[in-house]
Amino acid sequence: MGTNPPRKPHLDDRALEPYPLRQSLSVSDQKLASLRENAATEWISKPDHYLLVDDGEQLTLCAANEQALEEATPLVAAALGASARFGTPRAHCASRLHDGARLRPVMYVRVQVSRAHAAHVREELVRRGAALVEEDPQGDRLVLRAEAPLAVLIGYRKFLWDTTSARFELWSWLARYETTDA
Repeated sequence: MGTNPPRKPHLDDRALEPYPLRQSLSVSDQKLASLRENAATEWISKPDHYLLVDDGEQLTLCAANEQALEEATPLVAAALGASARFGTPRAHCASRLHDGARLRPVMYVRVQVSRAHAAHVREELVRRGAALVEEDPQGDRLVLRAEAPLAVLIGYRKFLWDTTSARFELWSWLARYETTDA
């Protein structure tokens, strides 16, 4: 009596919903075979932050947020070698089981910046379509809390880096999935 090989994860698996930021990867056939032979996707992954998923057709880096993706990218690149090519990060929409409705990831965002940068940082959040939840002055700094679809937040971390000369703190996490209009 033979055993069935373990099922390959599918990128729409509910188990991957905590990782709504996705980035496809391509590597040489030789590197891909080596990864599969050594179960490398498991030891490259950092659960609760990012997973490297091999669904049998492609490799995908699944991350909890943009910071996790930025942490993972150089590590994955080093592990995969020069043949690794990274696609553009994208927000992954889920499907509701009972009716197939498309659900987009909505992130809760907390940004701490100096008051000197606060107006510009706030304006950029609003421009991206974020709903400001709270502004909390803390000495010479301001904490902004907001919710926004992940798709509009991609690149916000770089904006903060450039705008504040890297003097910011950003936390973001998945708040929920909600239906899209499209």
